[in-house]
Amino acid sequence: MHNLDSQSKALADVFAKQERLALARQELDALKVERTHFEQEVEFNGAISIRKSFTSAQLMTLWNELQAVVEGVRYSGIFAKLVNAIRDYRFRRRLHKIFNGVADKPTIEDIISLIPTVQRKFYEVKHSVLVDEIASLERALSSCDASAMMKRLQEQSMCYLRNSLYHKYGKEHERPIFAKIVPDLIKEYPLVLSTTFSSRTNFDKDTVFDYVIMDEASQISAETGALALMCAKNAVIVGDSMQLPNVVTEEDKLRLQSIAMNCKIDERYDCSKNSFLQSVIKVLPDAPQTLLREHYRCHPKIINFCNQKFYGGKLIIMTKDNGEEDVISAKRTAVGHHTRGKMNQREVEVVMQEVLPTLPYPPEEIGIIAPYNGQVDALNNAIGGRVDVATVHKFQGREKDAIVMSTVDDTITEFSDDHNLLNVAISRAKQKFCLVVSGNEQPKECNISDLLAYIEYNNCTVTDSNIHSIFDLLYDQYTEARLAYLKEHKRISEYDSENLTYAMLEQIIEENTEFCHLGIVCHQPLRQLLRDVSLLSEDDRTYALHPKTHIDFLLYNRVSKQPVLAIETDGYQHHKSGTEQSARDEKKNRILATYGIPLLRLSTIGSNERQQVESTLINIKTK
Repeated sequence: MHNLDSQSKALADVFAKQERLALARQELDALKVERTHFEQEVEFNGAISIRKSFTSAQLMTLWNELQAVVEGVRYSGIFAKLVNAIRDYRFRRRLHKIFNGVADKPTIEDIISLIPTVQRKFYEVKHSVLVDEIASLERALSSCDASAMMKRLQEQSMCYLRNSLYHKYGKEHERPIFAKIVPDLIKEYPLVLSTTFSSRTNFDKDTVFDYVIMDEASQISAETGALALMCAKNAVIVGDSMQLPNVVTEEDKLRLQSIAMNCKIDERYDCSKNSFLQSVIKVLPDAPQTLLREHYRCHPKIINFCNQKFYGGKLIIMTKDNGEEDVISAKRTAVGHHTRGKMNQREVEVVMQEVLPTLPYPPEEIGIIAPYNGQVDALNNAIGGRVDVATVHKFQGREKDAIVMSTVDDTITEFSDDHNLLNVAISRAKQKFCLVVSGNEQPKECNISDLLAYIEYNNCTVTDSNIHSIFDLLYDQYTEARLAYLKEHKRISEYDSENLTYAMLEQIIEENTEFCHLGIVCHQPLRQLLRDVSLLSEDDRTYALHPKTHIDFLLYNRVSKQPVLAIETDGYQHHKSGTEQSARDEKKNRILATYGIPLLRLSTIGSNERQQVESTLINIKTK
């Protein structure tokens, strides 16, 4: 037993290194893509360079210091003039020690021009650190054979189990035969396999198991799942609420809804709305939950969309990106009305003529998925059974080297855009995924639009927009450093309301799966958000480009890198009507409206702030 423990600990250490290696590779891949976009979009002053060596954390602190100066943060008090003069002198001396090419008496514009240099240096340093960490982990793992260690542990564990069984039952023990599962049977056969539906009909009423393990719980109906719980002292429930739930027919749905209404059944137990897994989560919110984070099936570029969009970036992608081309792609059909009922002939032609011929896999390793049976039939007729074609529901639990998804609808509908459906369809593909979609303009706030934006972003192209992309890795770390800086330097922000707002936004994103793909940027300079200010009047343009003009909080889509909602925390006295600040607020409102960025203002004398944010996000999503 001691030997098994030591082997288990050694293997756990190897697994921990493998997980960290996978995370470091994920971070490096994301950094490379973001760095490419950053260098395409940001102009640098070639005469300026950094003299010293800095860590990535130190560069974040330096950036915050520069930003604080740009925003005009000043000391206030009896000796304000003297303190500010001394600080300005020391700051200029420090600039000349850090940077080459800085003017003797730098202006605000000079300081603004230093920020891109710091940002670029951050990418260089972070890239170097990750490359070194990956190399170190690879060296450490190369000295041990994880597969051999796992096999050895399994073999010895099986020997231990068989030895225990032998001592319990002996060699000559006759095994009785039972017609029904009763307590005496469990003594002879402690492990029993059953469906949830038959768990009570086949068991004696007094039968109770120490543990009942229920797999694919998202596909189990709530009422049959409850039957299985009746014979369990403890339950382990395994499932994925982001995959397809159990199918409830319209007839059954009406019947269940009638029962729920007549019997006044709690919504959490409503079988027409909840799978067994969903019901358990709602009824027992405090039950321990463990996310099975490691993903071994899909190419990183494929699964990372699902990871960012549906799982909040919590998956650890254990597969490796070797620089393969066109791993995830999309084909847009010509603009027009091509859908007839639940079939789209134009998409069938695109699949047949433009997609299938490019896939370097045998027919048995290619799958085609469509949301409707009508499209499945049309594709099967065209292909003649050479490739596996089915609806998403029939593909759940399966996998192929390549998956092609036909969306069918001219304009994406709620059904074809369903997040569970899309998550399952994409994650069936191991090596390649191709989306076939109408070239018509699609709703901006839908999953398919996010997928298209993700594909374009990872092909190192930027969507044709007047608004800059948000680089999540850089800005996530900027926000973290910014908050630390605000906490350490109280004079930067005297408003506790901003700290309360940020905490609330973090909680909303953490507790709502539909918002888990959102990130938060604090004090986002407006000039860095707008690509083209030609749409603005001269007065609004001057205000937008002013170094001090910023948005308190910007919620952005971590998948498409686009802004979702700007949030301002307004102190009543400072922002009330008739003040200079209220006039500036009107300018900011006008500018954001011009560029189609939703804005929510939270007054410090208001209420229901969380409800306001959540309602606004839901409204944006459904537009």
